[in-house]
Amino acid sequence: MYAMQHEPERLAELGYVTRLLRHIEVIIPPLCVVAAGTFLMGSDPFDDPGSLRDERPRHGVRVASFAMMRFPVTVAEYACYTRIGGEQPEEQETQWRAADHPETHVTWHEALAYARWLSEVTGRTWRLPTEAEWEKAARWDAAAGHARLYPWGDRFDAGRCNTSESGRGGTAPVGVWPTSVSPYGVEDLAGNVWEWTSSVAKAYPYDADDGRETPNEFARHVLRGGSWRHDGHSARAACRSTHVAGGSLTDVGFRLVCEDGG
Repeated sequence: MYAMQHEPERLAELGYVTRLLRHIEVIIPPLCVVAAGTFLMGSDPFDDPGSLRDERPRHGVRVASFAMMRFPVTVAEYACYTRIGGEQPEEQETQWRAADHPETHVTWHEALAYARWLSEVTGRTWRLPTEAEWEKAARWDAAAGHARLYPWGDRFDAGRCNTSESGRGGTAPVGVWPTSVSPYGVEDLAGNVWEWTSSVAKAYPYDADDGRETPNEFARHVLRGGSWRHDGHSARAACRSTHVAGGSLTDVGFRLVCEDGG
């Protein structure tokens, strides 16, 4: 069984807190609050000539306030779960040396199971973000009333993220690009790993009541953010990819929303 070999000291520097809850070691991540309100979701070819068909039309979507993990779930966090019997993703045994990297090889089902476990041990409600929540956290500048193309602005900058342009060939530690921060303070939303959302892949306009937020273990679900394997075009905040719920990939991870974390 996987066991941590050392304290993830760097994570503490980033605001993570290690606690013993119900006799279980748990790493609590830092959170960023995203205020309630309407934002512009999707792409307009006039503003983003590189936009894709499944990102259109651009439309207004209202979401309630929520708190999102500042970084994707790390190997160290997920290890707390597998140590007490949680399902272990492929290759996690070899990932422990990179405790501050995003956890990968996680299926949509495994991400949900981790959220349920974290909710149980912390007494707080954790879940995957909807793709609307993810996109708002990644790009909406409420003060300017503007949806940025990337979390930091409207131009791609290979020095702010881990995409194929970096030539790294794998994941990077979380929090090493503080200049990639979104208007809400969320980091690592462009590149490094694709992130699962709760949303079933359906055409726009986004409507949370049309069945796309009804749990469906057999459907394809939306991934966001791009990864180290893909270029900067895929790292645009509006870009949508999909994958089967039971599938896992070397460049797919996840982050969670805490409903009572604000």
